[in-house]
Amino acid sequence: MAKKNGKKITIDQLAIIINDGFNGQTDYLKEQFGQVNKRFEQVDKRFDAIEKDVKYIKGNLTGVAELEKDVEYIKNTLNIPELKK
Repeated sequence: MAKKNGKKITIDQLAIIINDGFNGQTDYLKEQFGQVNKRFEQVDKRFDAIEKDVKYIKGNLTGVAELEKDVEYIKNTLNIPELKK
């Protein structure tokens, strides 16, 4: 095999050049996947916060449903007519 400048390279030298190229790509991919992992960790934290908020809202909605039942009971007990909408 010949280089551009006319020098010959051996199979061993070519193997080293190719190996260095693969190692460079491997390092690049590791770095990129590391960045992706960091982003997913941030997304996980956001989902955890959203899940916590949804649970809080859901708990409050249950309380509202109970309050509606209580109001309905009081209206029936006091014989308060329904409001027209």
